[in-house]
Amino acid sequence: MFSPLSERDASASVNPETAPSVPRQTHGSLTHDQFYELLDASPDCVVAVDFSYRFTYANQPAIDLLGVPKLIGENIFELFPGNLVEPFHSTYRNALEKRIAGSFEAYYPAPLDYWFKVTATPVEAGILIFFHDIGDRKRAELHRDSVSRQLQEVFEVTTDAIVMLDRNYRYTFLNRRACELLHPENDLIGKSVWEEFPATADPASDHWINYRRTMEERVVTQFDTYYPEPLRLFLNVECRPSDEGIIIFFRDITERRLAERAFRDQQEMLATVQQAARVATWDMDLQTGIVTYGPGSHPVYGHPLDVLTHREAFRSIVLPAHRERVIQAVVACAQGEIATVDYQVIAADGSAIWIESRGQRIGTSGKRIGGVAIDITERKRSEEALAASEERYRILADLNPQAIWMGDPAGNITYANQGFLDYIGLTLEELGGLGWLEGFHPDDRGAVVAAWTHSVQTGEEYNIEARIFRAGDGHPRLWWLRGLPVRDEAGAILHWLGVAMDIDDIRSSAQALERKQRETERQRAELETIYQTAGIGLSLFSAEDFRFLRINDRQAEIIGLPPDQIIGRPLTELAPISPNLEDIIRTVSEGKAVRDLIVESELPAHPGEHRVFNVSYTPVYAADGSVQAITASSLDITHQKRAEAALVQSEKLAAVGRLASSISHEINNPLEAITNLLYLIALSENLPEELKIYVHMAQSELSRVSQIATQTLRFHRQAVKPTLVTPGELVDAVLNLYQGRLTNSGIKVDTRYASTTRILCFENDIRQVLNNLIANAIDAMRNGGRLIARAHDVHEPATGRAGVRITIADTGHGMPPQVLARVFEPFYTTKDLNGTGLGLWISAGIVERHQGTLRGKSSVDARHHGTVFSLFLPHNETPMEHPNELDAPRYR
Repeated sequence: MFSPLSERDASASVNPETAPSVPRQTHGSLTHDQFYELLDASPDCVVAVDFSYRFTYANQPAIDLLGVPKLIGENIFELFPGNLVEPFHSTYRNALEKRIAGSFEAYYPAPLDYWFKVTATPVEAGILIFFHDIGDRKRAELHRDSVSRQLQEVFEVTTDAIVMLDRNYRYTFLNRRACELLHPENDLIGKSVWEEFPATADPASDHWINYRRTMEERVVTQFDTYYPEPLRLFLNVECRPSDEGIIIFFRDITERRLAERAFRDQQEMLATVQQAARVATWDMDLQTGIVTYGPGSHPVYGHPLDVLTHREAFRSIVLPAHRERVIQAVVACAQGEIATVDYQVIAADGSAIWIESRGQRIGTSGKRIGGVAIDITERKRSEEALAASEERYRILADLNPQAIWMGDPAGNITYANQGFLDYIGLTLEELGGLGWLEGFHPDDRGAVVAAWTHSVQTGEEYNIEARIFRAGDGHPRLWWLRGLPVRDEAGAILHWLGVAMDIDDIRSSAQALERKQRETERQRAELETIYQTAGIGLSLFSAEDFRFLRINDRQAEIIGLPPDQIIGRPLTELAPISPNLEDIIRTVSEGKAVRDLIVESELPAHPGEHRVFNVSYTPVYAADGSVQAITASSLDITHQKRAEAALVQSEKLAAVGRLASSISHEINNPLEAITNLLYLIALSENLPEELKIYVHMAQSELSRVSQIATQTLRFHRQAVKPTLVTPGELVDAVLNLYQGRLTNSGIKVDTRYASTTRILCFENDIRQVLNNLIANAIDAMRNGGRLIARAHDVHEPATGRAGVRITIADTGHGMPPQVLARVFEPFYTTKDLNGTGLGLWISAGIVERHQGTLRGKSSVDARHHGTVFSLFLPHNETPMEHPNELDAPRYR
């Protein structure tokens, strides 16, 4: 039982002189002899051991139990070696050496073979050992434990779930099956059934009622119930009282319940189907003749089923002509065959009802048969009607102008209506085999046979167009033939049904229509292209709310928005080009067209930009004469109006130029006379010196007047071929014309000509360019400033061409980038009524015809503001065509 001591340990003894002292025990008022007398009288076994582990005392029960008469003086470990193992050895040594009392229960093996309850107590002379036999109790406990284990094993292997609840309804035991059914997330031991499974805590639930009844009344209860989420199980529950509380046995009966429910549902469905399908199930005992009917059977015989419970009663309602057939079917069923028979019975109201009965033998004795009976009166009527209908359809098929034909699964033609036979001039017998192929055009026969063979082999639809000869005149005409297979329930082809149609006229018409549609589509595409690319804005909008329905690209450009942002929006929102636009459109919606309406305004997408349009609105009529839409055409004539204004201004300038030329020409003669006279006066010897000064001044001013007149005349005079001229001569001639304006405006002129190269050009045209540049510079410096003119030889960076660059710069207010970007556009001006917007556009054209370039830069910065225009003219030694002879805009 216990770990053995070594031989040295077993023989060791404790020296009383060196042993720990123990307080002397007085045992109350008992004397030493009285104490031992008391031990002798004790029913427990008592022995005393000294410090050498030798017996010094043993009472009679100890001597009897140990079976050794002479114990005194014997060593406890030598006499009873089992004490060398635990817990005997350690308990005795602790009591003797450490003076610590100890108690234990242990089994001592043979020769004693006892279960002992042992207590070791230190005393003055050693230790006292009290022990007694507890074998009966231990055996009872072992038996109890064995029974408990066996019961536990039974609980674990049983198919029933078992749980135990104490009197507080807390779990004390669950077997394996209970854990499987309850699926607890945590251990349920010690937890309340009401809290873990809340559905049981409902006072109206079966669980609550039966658990409490078993617990309180100590009676057995049993019930079936359904537990919802999370179990979702039908349970059979039995509760039994126990000493600690109650034991609950339960099993899962969900499958049984579902099966029972399914069975009930099937019975109900069968009854419903029998009633809906007018079916009766029957069972006949051939020995007694008693007939019974299944639940839900419909009274298909025209009589209540409870009056037809015997075969004689049933035989009485069967029509005499059908009774023998019914009897033969009954005999066949009794012999083990499945028999089906159709017959008529007379209903209670005297009408005849058709019945179909199907029966077979029940068991092997042949004493009972059963089956079903169905009312097939409607089916019989339908079959009769079908037979009559088939005859009618056969007649109709023969009268049908279309060809109708039929073929067997192998592809042989078995039927064709009379109209088709008459057309091809063949009889039904002549169609056999490939005889029908004779009716087709020779060029089409191969394709017809191949298509029909493929359909017969695959079961796919037969569909082909081919030419068939018309027997009357031998003329081939185009036919469309189509066939489909008719299949049985298994999918096998029973026969082929087909039609054929003469489509010769239809195809000719279709081809003509297709050609017409293609031509129409081509014209539509052309019109659509014209519509979208037209230079006139075109649009279509509704007559009710004036919303855009369609718009071409030009109209979208005029409005300034993408087409998808215009469609669906009102015209008055996007194009308020006239104050009374809505009234005008409403007049058009009433059916009155408005044409060539001149309107002027600004568009929302181009604020600040004055536009002029020629607009026409036309109503679009529906078939009933109502106006369903309105078309609009918008022609932007802003440039045209500006061109007209510019033309007027040009004519005025031309008239002034001609007048100035005439004046210059006319005053040249008087000027020449005055010049000569002043010359003679200056040569006079009698002229006072003070007058000579005035004469010289008059000659100088007169020379200047003559030069201005000459320059004016040269500026207006048209050149017929290019001339060679220096940049200085070009610029100075223009500056001389503006000398008065320059002086009056306080503008300082800074000229520097680093080039004296003579350029071949149309002098007057280049002067016109320089005139526009210098005039614009003067207009930009109304409060004074600096006008800079430069000229130098250069090579153009982009092309490497040699030439002269003339630069005209000013310190005026400058131009912002958005203005500079448009200065070369026609009719674009920032001078309001004082400008036409054509000067720089024409200048750019003149320079381009001279194969030069004209570029500008400008700044509006407060510290460095002004504009610079750079004119590049290449060296050109070859003759040039006069600009007036080119097809380009011209302005003077």
